[in-house]
Amino acid sequence: MKKFLPALLPVLLLSAAFAGAAAAADAPAPATPDTPLLMIGDSMMRLLGVAMEKQFKKAGVQPAVAFSSLGSGLVRPAAFDWNAKIDELCEANHPKTVFVSLGTNDRQTLEGGENGPIRYGAPEWEPEYAARIASFMDHILSNKVDRIVWLLLPAMKEPANNEHAQLVNRIVTEAAQAESRRDRVTLFDLGPVLSRHPGQFSPYIMSATGEALTVRDPDGVHLTNDGAKLVARSILKTFWNK
Repeated sequence: MKKFLPALLPVLLLSAAFAGAAAAADAPAPATPDTPLLMIGDSMMRLLGVAMEKQFKKAGVQPAVAFSSLGSGLVRPAAFDWNAKIDELCEANHPKTVFVSLGTNDRQTLEGGENGPIRYGAPEWEPEYAARIASFMDHILSNKVDRIVWLLLPAMKEPANNEHAQLVNRIVTEAAQAESRRDRVTLFDLGPVLSRHPGQFSPYIMSATGEALTVRDPDGVHLTNDGAKLVARSILKTFWNK
């Protein structure tokens, strides 16, 4: 495996300027069969996790294990407890690096807090959700994980979904920049990889051969198989220069 380049910033938002470049600041630590990369998330990780497993294996980088739970998130822990699941996954796999994609399904009432349900859009929703994001990052790291690579959400087709994605990305970015996490949380922006125009939803992009490549599902939210493969390859190129 090639060595990673030195860190450029404590917390790096990998965007168009870095996509496709060997600029892997705070890159994932080398793994062994006993400490594979772990990829977790909601439905956004379903196809992406499979693509990452295959691309990492094909590139000979290091072992990888993916887990996704459709419809899950951090707003309804009674429906799916991500803290308990990450404990289970870390105990089974002992990862040093965890890739995370969460937030897509969290545009809803926040439940399970001390003050009862909080309606989405209420003034109390954002600070409570931010606390859950920060707490989940800390919980992952408490499982002897060295680094989190959090995948920021791409632009969405429907305005309401896109506004929510931007909100989640801002909250995640602020949590990652906290003094206690900035050396251990790296952000990877899917947007530049999946769009023909910065910050805008694109159902397709143009491939290197000039063909239209459909990268987003007709629902305007999820990735296609081709989109997932493209992101997986971009992650490989960015972190491992492969």
